[in-house]
Amino acid sequence: MALMYIKGDKVDRSVKRITEWWDMLDLVAHNVHYSWTLFLDAFRKQFLDHTKQQYTGIKIETLKLHFPAIDEYVSEFEDLATLAGYTIGSTEMINLFLKGLATSANIFEKVMDHPISNNYYDLKDKVINVVKARQLVNTLKRTMATPGRFGLVQTFRPTYRAHAPSRPPPYSAV
Repeated sequence: MALMYIKGDKVDRSVKRITEWWDMLDLVAHNVHYSWTLFLDAFRKQFLDHTKQQYTGIKIETLKLHFPAIDEYVSEFEDLATLAGYTIGSTEMINLFLKGLATSANIFEKVMDHPISNNYYDLKDKVINVVKARQLVNTLKRTMATPGRFGLVQTFRPTYRAHAPSRPPPYSAV
């Protein structure tokens, strides 16, 4: 079935042969389930990228949170974990998730301040809440800061100007 979406003369001939072969099979006598399983195994060996799981394993090891992009980090982490073959909620997966937070020291410290459950989903929710809170604090610092707070010191210096005449003095010839 997957070959039907690929274009080309060779594929058309292959699809025709496979279809003819499939139509000849007797469901009980030829053990169709077993034949389908054999076909899937052969298809995977021939057409799938065998290094994909290894590549994604390396990529998930080096994945880092770049503050404030927590949603992107979680999404990419979960995609890579699935492709690399990790079980969601396993100790390995939780450790990799925490490893990616280590570059954002203040986030990692806040998450580690309180006991962490062994539940990946609770940990993920906690990290998201910490990042969202940090984003709120940073936004408030930038928008609501009063003079003298958060390192924003404004100094007002009076400007003094000598009185300048409204017009130049008359020219006198002496």
